Amino acid sequence: MDLFTSTVSSSINYLDGLDARCSIVRISMCYWYENTACDAWDTFMPPAILEQAFYRTTVDYPNIASHVKADSDGRMYLEVDKDNLNMPVYSDTCCDLHYSAIRESGYDLRKLPVNLSAEYGVPAPLGLVGGEIKQAYIRIIRFKDNSGVLVFASIGHCLIDGYGFTHFMNRWAEISRWLQKTQDPIQTQLPSYKYLHDRSIHANYHLNQTTALDTFTLDTVSSSSYVASLFSWVSPETRGRLFKAISQVLGHGCCYFHISAQAMDDLRKRVQAHAPKGTRLSINDVIIACITVVVALAKERASADWWSRPVPAAIRSVLGKRGEPKFPGFLTCVAINMRTRINQPDAERYMGSMVFGRSIVFPPNLINKESTDDKALCALALRIHEEVEATDEQYIGQLGYLMNRNPNNYLRQTFCYAKIRNKLITSNQVKFAHYDVDFGAGIPTLVRHAPHAFADIAYIMPASPRTGGYEVEFNVASDVAQHIVGSRDWMKLVDRHDLHL
Repeated sequence: MDLFTSTVSSSINYLDGLDARCSIVRISMCYWYENTACDAWDTFMPPAILEQAFYRTTVDYPNIASHVKADSDGRMYLEVDKDNLNMPVYSDTCCDLHYSAIRESGYDLRKLPVNLSAEYGVPAPLGLVGGEIKQAYIRIIRFKDNSGVLVFASIGHCLIDGYGFTHFMNRWAEISRWLQKTQDPIQTQLPSYKYLHDRSIHANYHLNQTTALDTFTLDTVSSSSYVASLFSWVSPETRGRLFKAISQVLGHGCCYFHISAQAMDDLRKRVQAHAPKGTRLSINDVIIACITVVVALAKERASADWWSRPVPAAIRSVLGKRGEPKFPGFLTCVAINMRTRINQPDAERYMGSMVFGRSIVFPPNLINKESTDDKALCALALRIHEEVEATDEQYIGQLGYLMNRNPNNYLRQTFCYAKIRNKLITSNQVKFAHYDVDFGAGIPTLVRHAPHAFADIAYIMPASPRTGGYEVEFNVASDVAQHIVGSRDWMKLVDRHDLHL
């Protein structure tokens, strides 16, 4: 810690509109390590080494000790004050649960002594009054008889995105290995990297127009919202507490599915056979189309179950058409890494949030119970392929301009999305190096997101190199999750699953 506090400089970084949109959530990841070699406690991921390496890593990420603030116009910024640092919370504790028990539970976080997802899902002070938003929480949990370790890391999404998060975790692991192998740290040079944290990189690609944007995106940002205005008036701390309360009241469950590489490749080939000549669909196109159909149909069936109950049925008969959803189609939001799509030479070194969601609206007639066949999936995959490919520097630049025209536009879009029940936000992290995070005791047994603060989110993750394939994580309402498991076509594709409902 002393190295960080002695080298950090004061700075202020204003959040871009796309940064600010991510400020209501954290990235919370669980890295599970099983001590299969029965190493002693002081050699299997030694506590002192991990902590020393963590604080040494923060030297490369100074904003991790920043304060979240807002100016008089409502623009949010990160302030690093070297005389008043907002240091991360780091803890290393033991529990009475054996690693085998957590493995047999399907790595259910609810079995742990502390509810990690509930405490750290939303950037908010932990107390009911006072306090401030910490940018990072690190919880190391050691299981009974030194049987394994959980490394839980939760970092504010406005500070970092999934790309930067995996770089942070791998840098922490690299320093841990270096400290364990180096006899004389002073004489042995630690590899250094030049990370970029200056938010002004966003302004370099903004375009002063909105001609490339679709009507739906324009409406989500431009529509007036009393709720958004209310949330914009309060402090970041109060806003965080409100979002945290909303997430806890709504509630949802998680389900995890493994798909083998062979099964996914076979599906892609079958769907590709229906595509126009010269168009190659990626696994990303096909898997997002697949999970879009699965969730859309599960939501439809869960809604039908609810409205069939006596009281809801009576309400619907009174409301008539007024009870029908105002958004009859289905919205799939695809997270896109902007670094590879903008003409910025330093983009690959930028560790801040540079991800945004491309909104794809499917009309009601495009998704139905027949949509699970290969030809219907191809139609959806083609639409996803076209929209993602069209997300070029011009589109991103115009969206950046639109989001920054008003400091509260990100809140308008947030609440516009919140009103849409038939939606799914997807993030494909298959290419992220989660399974390279080796602290010196080998790669993780399993890497998963902690349950997200809000529902209707799906992550596509790499599976462990030991098994290969893909893991799909759904954060959805419990009744929707039950209908996903009840989908015969989906369950034919997957070979195992865990339900945490």
